[in-house]
Amino acid sequence: MTERIEARFLGVPVIYKDGKEMFFPYNKVNALVYYMLVKGTVLRDELSGILWADKPDTVARKNLRNAIYETKKVLGQDVFISPRKAVIKVNPAIAVTVDANQFEKDPRGQLDLYQGEFLQGFFVKEAEEYENWYLTQRDRLENLYMEALLQKLKDATAVKNIPQVTRYGRLLIAHDPYDEGVYLHLLKVYCQEGNVHQAQELYEEMKKVFHEELRSSVPVEIDELLRQGRQQGNQPYKVELPKQTQITGREKELQQVRRIVEEFLQGGSSETLLIRGDAGSGKTLLKDALVKGMPSNVVVLQSNCYQPEQNILLRPWTGIVEGLGNLVERERLQVPRLENLRLNELFPQMDMGGDREAGLAEVKDMLKVDAVFHTLYTTLEAAASHKTVVIIFEDLQWMDPLSLSLLSSLILHKKSPRLLFLLTAQESKEKAFQQFEAAVSMYQKLRTLDLKPVGEDVVRLFAQQAELKVPVTDELVHRLMQESEGNIFLLKECLTAFKNTGSLDNLTENMINIFKTGCCSLTDTQQKVLEFIALFYDGAPLAMISEYMHLNSLQALEILEELRSRNLIRPVTQQPEVLYEIIQQKLKEYIHQQVSPEKWRILHGYVASLWEKRLTHSPQDIRLYHHLEYHYQEAGELVNMGRYKLKILMYYLNFSNELFPVLSSTEITPDDEKSCYIETNLSQFLSEVDEMMHTIKRNYGETPEVRDLEMTYLHLMGRHYIRVGEYEKGVRNILSLIEQASEVHNRDYMLMGYKQMIYYDIQIGNTEEMKNYLEIALNLADECNYHKEMGILLRLKGLNMIMQGNFEEAERLLKESISPFMVTQNVKRRYALNIAGSYNYLGEIRRGQGKFQEALDYYKQALDYSKDQEAYSSWVVFSCNAGVACWNMGDYDQAKKYFLQAYQLFPRYVFYWRHPIVESGLSLLAMRENKEEEAIRFLDDALQKLGNMNNPREAGYVYMAIALLKKQYPDSRIAQHYEGTVLSYGTRALQELDPYRDTWERAQMEKLF
Repeated sequence: MTERIEARFLGVPVIYKDGKEMFFPYNKVNALVYYMLVKGTVLRDELSGILWADKPDTVARKNLRNAIYETKKVLGQDVFISPRKAVIKVNPAIAVTVDANQFEKDPRGQLDLYQGEFLQGFFVKEAEEYENWYLTQRDRLENLYMEALLQKLKDATAVKNIPQVTRYGRLLIAHDPYDEGVYLHLLKVYCQEGNVHQAQELYEEMKKVFHEELRSSVPVEIDELLRQGRQQGNQPYKVELPKQTQITGREKELQQVRRIVEEFLQGGSSETLLIRGDAGSGKTLLKDALVKGMPSNVVVLQSNCYQPEQNILLRPWTGIVEGLGNLVERERLQVPRLENLRLNELFPQMDMGGDREAGLAEVKDMLKVDAVFHTLYTTLEAAASHKTVVIIFEDLQWMDPLSLSLLSSLILHKKSPRLLFLLTAQESKEKAFQQFEAAVSMYQKLRTLDLKPVGEDVVRLFAQQAELKVPVTDELVHRLMQESEGNIFLLKECLTAFKNTGSLDNLTENMINIFKTGCCSLTDTQQKVLEFIALFYDGAPLAMISEYMHLNSLQALEILEELRSRNLIRPVTQQPEVLYEIIQQKLKEYIHQQVSPEKWRILHGYVASLWEKRLTHSPQDIRLYHHLEYHYQEAGELVNMGRYKLKILMYYLNFSNELFPVLSSTEITPDDEKSCYIETNLSQFLSEVDEMMHTIKRNYGETPEVRDLEMTYLHLMGRHYIRVGEYEKGVRNILSLIEQASEVHNRDYMLMGYKQMIYYDIQIGNTEEMKNYLEIALNLADECNYHKEMGILLRLKGLNMIMQGNFEEAERLLKESISPFMVTQNVKRRYALNIAGSYNYLGEIRRGQGKFQEALDYYKQALDYSKDQEAYSSWVVFSCNAGVACWNMGDYDQAKKYFLQAYQLFPRYVFYWRHPIVESGLSLLAMRENKEEEAIRFLDDALQKLGNMNNPREAGYVYMAIALLKKQYPDSRIAQHYEGTVLSYGTRALQELDPYRDTWERAQMEKLF
C-alpha cells in the first residue's frame, strides 16, 4: 500500500510516492492528479467536465475512467477511493502533503514553500475550464505570497532586523522589479540604520532597471533620501570595531551584542545585557571589543567583581560611584537631593581607616541603603539625560548580595532609554545571583547571551593561526578539543604549551594561576572531595563519594552543590546513578598535580576496590571492567589491570567472534565508547595486550597469578587468530595453552584449548585431527562432569560425523546434544545458540540427502532460536545456509532474501565465516537481474576473503559460481574478468566442495563435463 504522497505545486510540479518521483503517461492524467490532490474530494462529473468539456458525456466518462486507471497504475490502487459512485476522493489512509494547501493555510509561516507560481510551466490542451481553474489558483496564491512578504518586511522593519528586511525586500523586488514603494522602503531603512553603502548599491541597481527597462529616471524623493543618508552616515550611533580586533570563534556572538548595543544607541531597547559563559569562554573579549568600538560621546563606566572580595559589601560599586562623581563634576550636572554631599560619603568602606570587621547589620546601617539607591538612581538618570551611559560589571557571580540587590533595583526602576547595564557572569548556583536573575528576567528587563564551547572548526582555525611547526591534522584538532573542551582561554593556552614544549600534557602558568584562584578558598573537606572526583575518568558515583567521606548522601550532596556553585564540578547527565565529574580536563590535571604520586596510587587502588564490590559475575560487569582496568593501571597493580583488560577482550571476542557463543540470561550488547574503540581498532588493542603481557612477565616473573593470566591471554589470542584465518599464530598459541594448562593441571584451560583446536579443524576441513581432539575433550569433560560442555562437544562430534558422511550417527549425536540444554528455561536461553547450531547441522544433513525443504525447516528453527540474541556470526551462518537451500529448490526470491539478510550483518563482526558463500550466491542472483557490475563486485570481494581463510568448502562455492557464470554468460564481461576456462573452475570446485553436504552443487559441476 502507498504510505505517503508529497506534491510540490508551487513551482514546476513534482509528485513523490514514498520518496520516489513519479511520472504519468500523458498531461490529462497529470491534470487530474493535480486537481484531485488540491481538492481532496471531487464529483466525477466535475472532473470529466473540467477536463473534457468539449466531449460527449459518454466519451468524457470513459476518458476519466482511463485517466484514473493510469493514475492508479503509477500511484497505487488505493490512492483514490469512491465512498459513493458519484464521488471520488483521495484515500485518507494515505499521508498526503500538498505544498500549495499548506502555504494557503499559513502564508507567513510557510513562506519558504513558495518556490514559484502555481503549476509553473504546466499546460493542458483543450481544457479551458481547467486552465481557468489553475490560473485563478495561481493569481490567488501569488497575491497571498506578496501580502505575506510585505507583512514580513514590515515586521522585520519594526524590530530593526536588517538581514530580514533585506531578504524580504529582495524577494519582493525579484517578484516585481518596478515597485517603487519597495525600493523606497528599503532605502529608508538602510539610511536610518547608517548602512549608506548598502543603500548606495540598491540605488544604483534601481537606477539601472529604471533606465534600461522603463526608459525613465529614479524619482526625485529617492534621490533626496539617499543624499540625506550620505550626510548622516557619520553620526555616532554605530559600534565601529577596530580592524585588528581578534574575536576568532566568537564572530557570531560579537555581531549579536553589537546589534543589541547599536539598537540601544539608536534609541531602541535598553534592556540589560548579560553575557554568560564559563571562565575563559570569551566574555571579556566581547566586552572589550564593544568598549573599543563605542562612539566617543558614550560614557562607559566599568567595574570588576572579585571572588576574594565577595564578602566586602558594595565594593563593586566604588569604581562606578567614582566615575559618576567625576562625570557630575565634569559636566556640572544638576542632581537633585544630592545637596553638598559627595557620592563617596555614602560608601564609608572606601575609607581605609574604617572598621573592616563590622557586622553585616552594622555595615548596612552605616551605608544607609535607601539613601544609596536613591542617590545612585537620581544620579544615573540625571547623567543619562545629558549623555549616553553604559555601566559594565564583569564576573557578576562574585558580586556581594547587597550590591546585587542594589543593581536589581536600579535595573527594575530605570527609566532612561540612554542608560544600559552590560554584565558578564559565569553560571552560578549562589542564591543571591539566582534571585537577581529571576527578578530582572521576570519583568523582562534582561537579555541573555550564552557563550557555548566552540566547535572543532574553530579549534582548527585557532591551530592554523598559531603557526605551529607541525601540520594541523584531524587528530591534533580532536586532541585540542579534548584538552580545551571548546574553552577559548584553555585552547589558547594549550596551543602556547604545544608551541613551547611540543606536548599538550603540560599546564601553562596562566592555567595554574586561574585554577589556583578557583581552588584556593576551598575547605579541607571540599578539597578532599574534589581530589576524589578527579580520580574517575567519566564521573564519580555519589554513593562512592559518600562512602569515601564517611557521610550520608545528603551530607555529601551539600558539599557537592557548593563545589558545583564554584564551577568546579558538574553532574553527569543521562546516567542510571548520580555521577559528578570535574568540569574541565585541564582542571583535573591541575588537581592531579597537587596530589603526591604515592597518595594518587593508593586512592586509585581504593577506588578499584569499590568498583570490585559492585561485580555481579554477569555480562553487565563489562562496564565495570573498564573502570577496574583504568584504576588498577593508575594504581600500578599491573596483574589486576591485565586481568580486567583480558576480561574486556574476552567479552568482545566471545560476543563477536564465537560461532555459537554461550549467552547469559541477562545478556547485554557492549555499547560504550571503550567497546566501540576495541571493535574499530582491534589490531591495535591486541598489540597493546601483547605488550602488556611482556611487561607483566618482565616485572613479576612466573608467579601463579601471572601464569593464570598468561593462559587467559594465550586462549584469547589463539582463538582470535584462528577466527581471522591466521592459523599458524592461532595454533601456536592454543598448543602453548594446552601445554601450560597440562603442567599446572588446569583442566578448564585444557578443555578450552581442545575446543579451539576443534574449531580450527572445522575451518580447514581436517576431519581426522578433529576426531582425535573430540575424543580427548569428551573424555576430559566426562571426567570433570561438565554436562553442558558435553552437549557442545556432542554437537561438534555430530558435525564431524557429517564431514565423514555418516549422517545416521550424526543425527543421533545432534539430537542427543540438545538434551543437556533443555533442562530449564534459563539453561535453554543461555545455550540457545548451541541448540540452534544443532538444528543448523541437522539442516546440513537433510541438504546433503537432497531434502531441501526439510533442510530449510531446520534452518528456520535455528534462526528462531537465535532471533533474540546479538550473535551476528551465528545469524550469518543460519541465513546463508537457508539461502543455499532455497537456491537448491529454485526459489530465487527467498534465496536473495536470506543472502541479503546475512550480507547486511557482515560489518557487525570481524571474521569472514560464510562471507564467500553468501557473496557467491548474491553474484549469481545479480547476473539473473542483469546487474553485471554488482556481480563482479560480489565475486571479487569473495575471492579476496578466501585469501584470509583457507577454508576449502567456501572456496568451492566461489569457484562453482565463476564456472556457472562463465558457462551461462560466455560473452559477458564477467566471463572475461576471471582468467581460466569453465572446466578449470569446475574442476577446482569439485576438489573443494564437501562430498557429503554439497551433493547438489557437485552435481551441477559434474554436468559441465
